Amino acid sequence: MSGPSAGSRSSVSDAVPLGFGDVTATAGDHVAHFFRGNDQRFAVLGPYVETGLRRGDRCVVIAQSTTGEALCEWLAERGVDAEAARADGRLLLEEGRDTEADMKRLADRLDTQARADDASLVRWAGDGEWVLDRDLTVCEMLRWEALYDRHAPDWRLLALCQFNLSVFDSDVMMDALRTHPYCVMGDVVVPNPFHESPEAVRRDLGACS
Repeated sequence: MSGPSAGSRSSVSDAVPLGFGDVTATAGDHVAHFFRGNDQRFAVLGPYVETGLRRGDRCVVIAQSTTGEALCEWLAERGVDAEAARADGRLLLEEGRDTEADMKRLADRLDTQARADDASLVRWAGDGEWVLDRDLTVCEMLRWEALYDRHAPDWRLLALCQFNLSVFDSDVMMDALRTHPYCVMGDVVVPNPFHESPEAVRRDLGACS
């Protein structure tokens, strides 16, 4: 991260604007955003995706279908043709997978496509509520977040993961904090002091049923 946050793994020339505040990031960064209500959700998710589409980035949004539809409406209100972006593959709306192994295969495929296209990165956005419509448990979702964290430095993905404080319990939020090196605070992104190694988190979560 640059600007208000610290610890970027890239040079300034690799900096990518997130779309809100004056914050930049780079491929491999894994950012959490905790929010309440759609206004807070789209105050971060909307500009993140809009900025990506205007830059020509491929954007992948893992979310419930209603959130994906609301995002397209948000974009349309700001003059972004979300349907055209979906048609040409620049915007992918995904509802998630039923196993963490399948989620990893999805991330691997996106990374492979980015390298084949010689793209600098893919913008990944994940709304934690997607798990509520899948067979994946919340615990397995958190194990997936830790697995993502382990592989993030090797993928050409820039990830923004959102968690609704009105939906998930406090213990889930604490585990989500443990799996993200950075957090959104207002319109800045800061290093997360609660971040732990992916191995430690996955070990503590154990084998989810």
